Amino acid sequence: MIRKIAGPRTIANVFLRYVCLLAGGALLWMLVLFGIFMALEAAGEVLPANYAELWLNEAEEELKVAPEITGEMIPPGCSFGVFGGDGSWLYGTISAGERKTAWEHYEERMVYTNGHGYYRFVERDAGEVCIVNYEITMLYRNPFFRKWIPRADVLLVILYVVLFLLHTAVVSRSFGKYMQNRIGVLNEVTGEIRKQNLEFEKGHSDIREVEEVLDSLYQMKEALKDSLYRQWDLEKSREEQIAALAHDIKTPLTVIRGNAELLAEGDLAAEEKEYSRDILQGVEIMEGYLGMLHEILLADRREKRLIPCEELAEKMEEQARLLASARKCTVFFSREELRGEIQGIEIEMIRAFQNIVSNGLDYSPPGKGIRIHFCNREEAEKVYLAAAVMDEGPGFSEEDLKYAAERFYRGDKSRSSKVHYGIGLHTARQFAERQGGCLVIENGERGGGRVTLYIRQLSLQ
Repeated sequence: MIRKIAGPRTIANVFLRYVCLLAGGALLWMLVLFGIFMALEAAGEVLPANYAELWLNEAEEELKVAPEITGEMIPPGCSFGVFGGDGSWLYGTISAGERKTAWEHYEERMVYTNGHGYYRFVERDAGEVCIVNYEITMLYRNPFFRKWIPRADVLLVILYVVLFLLHTAVVSRSFGKYMQNRIGVLNEVTGEIRKQNLEFEKGHSDIREVEEVLDSLYQMKEALKDSLYRQWDLEKSREEQIAALAHDIKTPLTVIRGNAELLAEGDLAAEEKEYSRDILQGVEIMEGYLGMLHEILLADRREKRLIPCEELAEKMEEQARLLASARKCTVFFSREELRGEIQGIEIEMIRAFQNIVSNGLDYSPPGKGIRIHFCNREEAEKVYLAAAVMDEGPGFSEEDLKYAAERFYRGDKSRSSKVHYGIGLHTARQFAERQGGCLVIENGERGGGRVTLYIRQLSLQ
């Protein structure tokens, strides 16, 4: 990370600095090009803009008296024509299309052409008229350059534009890299926070605004760190309390069970035997609670692995058959083609499904069964394995639909059960939400309750 320096600059100052570099570079390239062309002009390689006028001023007398005008008497880059006194064409280099126009300009004494420079009229002693077409522009002395390279003044503008664009690109790239390096510390800090690595050192930047954001992020990191530590301590304390409670309850339950079983072996009256059975049933219920607490403690201590949906559904079906057989109930299975894999803790997924199946079996009337359906579902661009358990009981009341997945909720009288702890659906919902899925509780279209466990998949492939 960037080390903090004294007197951090602002973004406005940094931007102004690069604007000055851009403007300074533009002026510098202008001066450099101007100096180069001045040097070339001094060396005679680039002719001055009024070179043709100066040439004609010096050569005018020669053009008047020369027996015949040749191209060597005319400035480079110019065209000429010699006309008779009546305007008839004699000879020269002016194109056929421009000859009539050139003579008309002579008669009207108009030295300006129609976008082709200027005319110079020289009346010769022989009664002829020499008309020279020239331009006020910078030319090269070298004929090859005059033919293939743009005029010197045009080339000057082209070179300046190219150099200015290159300079702008270099300055912009430099500014971008500078800001990226200074702002990159923000990405480092947010990346560490995103990975929940809160032990990194405070970063610094030499830009005031970035430094202020870093201070805020560091304060947020410290607050998050304290919050996580408090949460971890609370979770650890909760686990220790639950483990201690389970251990403390287990000992008296063992004593109660043992004494109840000893009493049951004796010669008891019918009413006393009923009391003994109630005691043993209560002990069994309490042991069920202890099993649930044990599952909660172990939920986060198992390793995740990839499980094909088809394989997981088969194992869930097997568990559902065992539960239904123990309750002497019938279970009907249906399954669509299952694709894809799930990353998670297999025993936790099966346990959550068992809770739903057990809940359905608890509320199915005698002689009735439950129906289980497996399928893949896509919702909100996410893929799930959906395991739906449908019973033929009285269904969920309005209160059940609202609170059925709350911890220790046991429902109203229509769906009450002596062996229902009020923790199964809560545990299933907790698992589903941790895994990225959800638990949907509703009433079936043909009556009865319907609970669907949505387990998040990696994909359908």
